[in-house]
Amino acid sequence: MNRGAHLLSLAALLLAPSALAAGSWVSLSDQTILGPEAEMRKQVGELRTDACKPAVRDYKTPGLPPGGGLDIDAAIKSLEDMLKTMAPGAQGREAVEQSLKRLREQKEKGTKVLPLPVRREQGAMTFEAAIKTAETLVGAPGRKATGGTSSDVAAALAAKSPRAALALLLAGHRAKPKDAMTLVNLAGVLTLAGLPREAIAVLDRAAELGGKLPAPGGVPGEAIALTNRGHAFLGLGRWSEAQIPLKQALALAPDLSEARMNLSKALLCSGDVTGATRELRTALRRTVAPESSDLILTEDTPGTHGDALKPREQASTRRSAGTMFDLSRGATFDLPQLKLPRDRREAISLHPKYEALEREGRGVLNGLQARATAVNLSQVLDPGERRWFERVNGAITTSVYEPEVWPAYQSAYAAHYALNKAFRPLADTRNATIEAGMKALPSPHTCEDVDKVYDDAYQTYMDALRPYVRAQEQAMARFVSARVRFETALAANLPDPQVRAAKRAAIEASAKSSFYGPVVYGAILISDVFPLVCNKKVPDVPLDLAALPTLDLDPCGGALSSMKLKSKVPSAALKGAGLGLSWSLSCKKIDIELSTSSLMDAKWLGGFASASLDWNGNATLFTGVKAELKLPSGAPATGGLGAKEGVYIKFGQGGIQDAGMRVELKGSLGAGPDASTGLWEGKIEQEFGVAAAVAYWRER
Repeated sequence: MNRGAHLLSLAALLLAPSALAAGSWVSLSDQTILGPEAEMRKQVGELRTDACKPAVRDYKTPGLPPGGGLDIDAAIKSLEDMLKTMAPGAQGREAVEQSLKRLREQKEKGTKVLPLPVRREQGAMTFEAAIKTAETLVGAPGRKATGGTSSDVAAALAAKSPRAALALLLAGHRAKPKDAMTLVNLAGVLTLAGLPREAIAVLDRAAELGGKLPAPGGVPGEAIALTNRGHAFLGLGRWSEAQIPLKQALALAPDLSEARMNLSKALLCSGDVTGATRELRTALRRTVAPESSDLILTEDTPGTHGDALKPREQASTRRSAGTMFDLSRGATFDLPQLKLPRDRREAISLHPKYEALEREGRGVLNGLQARATAVNLSQVLDPGERRWFERVNGAITTSVYEPEVWPAYQSAYAAHYALNKAFRPLADTRNATIEAGMKALPSPHTCEDVDKVYDDAYQTYMDALRPYVRAQEQAMARFVSARVRFETALAANLPDPQVRAAKRAAIEASAKSSFYGPVVYGAILISDVFPLVCNKKVPDVPLDLAALPTLDLDPCGGALSSMKLKSKVPSAALKGAGLGLSWSLSCKKIDIELSTSSLMDAKWLGGFASASLDWNGNATLFTGVKAELKLPSGAPATGGLGAKEGVYIKFGQGGIQDAGMRVELKGSLGAGPDASTGLWEGKIEQEFGVAAAVAYWRER
C-alpha cells in the first residue's frame, strides 16, 4: 500500500481528516491555503490519466476473476505481450486470441474498465465468498487472531500491516457476527487492501443486519458506510456509480472530507474537471464554508505593500486565523515617538544620532534573529507538532492580510510611499532655492549671509517634509501595534516554550525593523542638512528616545514548563497487566497517555492512545503504534530510543480543527534506575470507523 492510502486508513479510524492531497495540496486543515482555482483546475485535469485507474488486487488473488476491474488498455497490452511469446498452434493460443478480440471490441464500444459484477448483478460475489477471500489474504497466522480493540486495529494500520488489521477485524466479526459496524470497518480496510468487490459484499451484509450504526467522532455511522461504498466503487473503476453513495454521505455529514475527496475523484474520472476541482477545494479543509469569506493572500503588484489585492479568482486564499486559533493572548507593543529637528541647527546635532540609531538597530535585529533561529525545530518538535507549528507560522507570516491588520498595513505603507514621493521634489526645490539665494547675495558677503540662505531654504524644506515623516511614523506605529498583538496571539498557540520564545523573538525583530528602517529613515531624510558655514558651535540636542519594548515575557507567565509522572501495572496477576499511564502538565496543556506493553507478541511493540487538553478548551487525540528499545539491564546507564506513529485529530470549541499523520521519535539517556513505577488499572473503549478515502493522487 502506498503511503497516501496508508494515511487515509489511519485517519479514518478516529474519523480524523485524512491527509488527502495532490501535488503540494495538503489536507485537511481549515488553515489550508488554496491557490487560484484556474491554476488548480489545470493541475487536476493533468492528473486524470494517473488518478483514474481501478484499485483491484492482482488477478491471481483467490476469488477474483482474471482481468476483472482492470484498465482495458492494460489488459489488451498484457494479452498482446502474452501472444508474442506463444508459437503458432501452441496450446491456449486460440483462447488468448479470442479474448484479445473481445477486449478490442469492448474498447471500440467505449469500455474503459473491465466490469466486475457486484450486488444483484449476475456472478456477483457473495458475503461468504468475500469473507473467505479476506481470510485467504491474511493467511493461516491471521486466522489465529482471537480479537482486537479499536486501538489494536489502529496500531496494525500504523505499522503498515493491512493484513493484520484485516485479521483483527475478521476476528471481531467471528466474535460478533451481527455487529454491523465491524463489517463497515472491515469493508473500508478491504478496499484499501485492493478488494473493493469484497468490500461491497460486506457492506451489503451490514445493511441487511439493520439497526442504527454508532457515530464515532460525532459522524453518523451511515455516512461512513456510504463513504466506504463509494470508495469501493472507485476501486472498481465505476466512477458514475460511486457518486451516488458519496453524495448521500455528504448529505448526512457535510464535513466528512473523505467522502468529498472521493467524490472529487469520481467527478474527475467521469470527465467533470471543474466539478472535481471545486469538490477538491472544499475537501482540502475539514469544515465547509464558502470561499468568498477567505482572506486574499496575493497583492496585485508585488513590492507595493498593501496597494491592492488581486481579484479573488487569481489569488491564493485562506480562512481567517480566528477560525482555528486562540487569539486571546496577544501582547501590546507601542513604538516610541522619535524626536524630529525643529531647525537646521537641531538637524545638524541629531543627524549623526539617527545614523548611530540605525547602526544600533542592525545589531539589535541581528541579536533577535539569532534568538529566533537558535531552536532546532527538528530536534524539539516531532513531525506532528512540526505540522502544527507550520500552521501557526503560516498564519503569522500572512498576518498582514487579516482584517485586524490589513487597514493599518495599507496606511503604513501608503504613508511610507507618500514620504518617498514627496522627498525628491521638496529636495529639488530646496536646492534650487539655495542656488538662487547664493546668486542673489551681495559681494562681498559674510558667512552669516550664507548660513541665512541655507537656514531659510532648509527650514522651508523641513517644515514641508515634517508632516510626511510624522505621518509615516504614526502609521507605522499603528501597524506594528496591530501586527504584534495579532502575531503574538498566534504564537501563544505553540505549546513548546522554546519554540514559542523563538517565534516571539522573530516577531519582535519584525516589529523593530519597522522602527529602525522606515521611521529612522524618515528622520535621516529630514535631518540631512548642509553644515554651518560660520565656525560656530552647534548646541547638543538629546535624542531622549524611550526604550523600545521587548517580547521577553512569555504569555504563560513563567509558570510550569513541564511536570511528568508515569505509572505501570507491574504484575501479570493484576487486572490490566501491561497497561501503562503517563501524564504531563505544562503552562499550556495537560497530556494523558494509556499504552500497552506488547502487541502481536512483540515485547518492544505496543499500541497507545493519548489525549491532550489545553486551557483554551482545545483537545488532541493521538492513537497508533509505538516501539521502544531500551538499554539492557545491568548497563551503567539508562535510556533508549522510542518511536510512535499514528494519526491525530484536533478538536476546538467549534468542532474538528486539524488532523493528519504524526510520527514521534525520541531518545533518552541517564544514570540510575527508573523508580517511577506505581499501580494503575483502567481501560479505554472507543468506537471507530474506517471512512476509506482515495489515496493521494500525488504525494507531497
